[in-house]
Amino acid sequence: MSGQALYRKYRSANFSELVGQEHVVTTLTSAIANGRLSHAYLFTGPRGTGKTSTARLLARALNCTSADQKPCNMCANCLAAINSSLDVVEIDAASNRSIDAVRDLREKVSLAPSQGKYKIYIIDEVHMLTTEAFNALLKTLEEPPAHAVFILATTEAHKLPETIISRTQRFNFKAIGMRDLVSHLTSIAKAEDIQTEPAALEIIAEASRGGFRDAISLLDQLAASGVSPITAETVRGLLGYSDAEEIATLSRAIAGGDAPAALTVLARLEAQGAQPGQVATQLATQWRAILLAGAKTAEPSEPVVQELAGSVAPARVAQIVEALLEITRSAWPQLSLEATVVRLAAPHEPAEPKPGARRIASVAPAAVKAPEQPAPAETPAPPAATAGNLQPELWPKVLVLIKSNNNSLGALLQMYPVDFGDGEVTIKPRFNFHRDLFLKGTNRTSIEAAATKVYGRAIRVHARTEDDGKSGARRKSTKPDPSAELVSSALEILGGEIVE
Repeated sequence: MSGQALYRKYRSANFSELVGQEHVVTTLTSAIANGRLSHAYLFTGPRGTGKTSTARLLARALNCTSADQKPCNMCANCLAAINSSLDVVEIDAASNRSIDAVRDLREKVSLAPSQGKYKIYIIDEVHMLTTEAFNALLKTLEEPPAHAVFILATTEAHKLPETIISRTQRFNFKAIGMRDLVSHLTSIAKAEDIQTEPAALEIIAEASRGGFRDAISLLDQLAASGVSPITAETVRGLLGYSDAEEIATLSRAIAGGDAPAALTVLARLEAQGAQPGQVATQLATQWRAILLAGAKTAEPSEPVVQELAGSVAPARVAQIVEALLEITRSAWPQLSLEATVVRLAAPHEPAEPKPGARRIASVAPAAVKAPEQPAPAETPAPPAATAGNLQPELWPKVLVLIKSNNNSLGALLQMYPVDFGDGEVTIKPRFNFHRDLFLKGTNRTSIEAAATKVYGRAIRVHARTEDDGKSGARRKSTKPDPSAELVSSALEILGGEIVE
């Protein structure tokens, strides 16, 4: 094999070799053939989809030396001049993002081309330019010399000022489809005599997320390992993927509401050294496939996808995907993965009554069955150790677990009492901003994850102040004062008082 990287060796050499961007190729070649050229182009889309390659092809086509003036297909004359051309200037905006770099460009843009008809500037990752640099570039785009053509490429067009975008012709590059990716990888593997399984190429294509460069680089890395043939297991090992059967078993456990089975699979994966973030990503990818297959917008790629596509409601699938994506942003991924999977695999129950109505509901049946019997003078409270099937004495362990990861959150939780219900705990802070702090996404996830770990079951966390239980009329008439709450909280915590 050649020492040159495969993604460079198999970079598109002419417009006919661009795969998956037919809409771009058709428009550009038609414009070149009809002489309807723009002074500025904007190529935007995911990485590895051919933006820079297309920019280079367009630059060469604009200065094509062939006599027929048709869209350039990289004739011998053009190919000979590619590496020596001084009329194509490539600028990496990531490392030349200052206003000085753009000022230098403005000074040189007036110079006439040395060989071809046009002086072409390709600015890659243009969204990295500073605000001052964009302002300087704007003046050049407004009144460019007749011989200057700008091609801007970016993966994040939303970061570009509208004034820049409005002065360009925009072309949106799309992610490459699975079929095109696999076909392209197959042709490269055949040309390079790389022995592969079809399933291996499918995994590579899926992992590259629609980018040719990433897909070809993965194939190159696997070929360099010396393993032949390249199997699906070889690819999974390189990518750090967990066993596909284990992931499928985990999905079935979630769909079937079997939390113990789900935890058993997670324990096996942890023992195998699987990274929780990667497990969550694989699960989310599988449930996305289930969602698309259920909506008939994609063919099932695995047996488990076909099995679950028609049996789980789309709204439920979307809820599962959303919950799994949160794990990848957690500061405690393993615990978050376990808590989330247990919650997702819990049997579906009707909506829970509001806290506060729970005790009333528990005594209401007795009153209906025997209304003639007088109520006892005093009804003994249930033992604290079994309130709501949760043991209050285990709560300190939850706090210790939280403090080991977030000391300030654990210390704040110690200040307030907690009510225990059936599979849930309600924290009772004094102040509204403490309530909001406990219910904040990452904090709530951390508390629920620690409680789930200690109690061995899925736990939901709520937080309510005394004001939350008062009548709606009173809440409307009394508007909380955040600054007063802050002062009151500080006095309570620090033991101070207000001096008139």
